[in-house]
Amino acid sequence: MKKWRPITGVILVLVLGILIGSAGTKFYLKHRYHYLPDRQARTAHLLEHLSKELALSDTQKAATGQILEDMAEKLRRHFAQVRPEAERIVQESFSEIRKQLDEDQQKKFDVLSEKYRQRRHRGER
Repeated sequence: MKKWRPITGVILVLVLGILIGSAGTKFYLKHRYHYLPDRQARTAHLLEHLSKELALSDTQKAATGQILEDMAEKLRRHFAQVRPEAERIVQESFSEIRKQLDEDQQKKFDVLSEKYRQRRHRGER
């Protein structure tokens, strides 16, 4: 019975280390890179950052917010225009890669490419 105590302790420490490490990494990346999938949230975050760093007045903040919203809309339209060409390039490249693979590899590659496609299209707004 006493043999299980050290083993249980080691397992508990290992599991807690993994959980704390995962949470810490997520926290670090969120605050380090400020990844916000929503366009409006990114614009609001950037406006708050600029307002704080530059001590913007209310008038300046309103004008800057409008400029940032206009910029975000222009970028959205631009990327919407070039997306079909980018998709074509990706599909051609994936098709060339697929030709190099055997049948089992092709099945795995199809699953991987579908995951990639879903991840690319998840953040579109």
